[in-house]
Amino acid sequence: MSVTTIIFDLGRTLIPFSFDPLAAELAGCREAVMREAAAYEIGACDWPAFQARLAPLVGGDRKDWQEWWCRIFTLEPLLPPEMIAGLRRTHRVGLLSNTNECHFRYLCRELPWLERFDFHTLSYEVGAAKPAAGIYAAAEAQAGCAPEEILFFDDMPEFVAAARARGWQAELFHGEAAVRACLARNGIAA
Repeated sequence: MSVTTIIFDLGRTLIPFSFDPLAAELAGCREAVMREAAAYEIGACDWPAFQARLAPLVGGDRKDWQEWWCRIFTLEPLLPPEMIAGLRRTHRVGLLSNTNECHFRYLCRELPWLERFDFHTLSYEVGAAKPAAGIYAAAEAQAGCAPEEILFFDDMPEFVAAARARGWQAELFHGEAAVRACLARNGIAA
């Protein structure tokens, strides 16, 4: 079946990120912070509650919470925004991400091209994170096509496997050249 919708993961597929810039503050509490972050990513708490949960873990009297929490990103895209814009001329293009409101709003403010996707399926909005079935079902509803018509790129093997289990054409992200090669194999100009 031909591809009608192309969906990209956000972190480490479109935008690089690493928790290394927060290493000093996360020393000794990284696991606890990641548990809280996972809850925040599925909308189980809002930004003020998330800050309140982090405060005793990483040092509470921060005036720069948002700046601190967003230091994980490098704003050099892994795929050129022009490529995404070009794909949108012939296909629906979506974003499927395990993310939180703070990170997503920050990235859209710094990289406005992220708002130009045809749809965004975001874990904090749908209450489910990859590889849970619910987030893929939400993306399918937004895509408005058969699962077999979706081509998906993600950097996490288990997320690719979950998409394939739903019938998606899914590829592990290995950089721009590999994405372009995959698109070409599917007859899609990039």
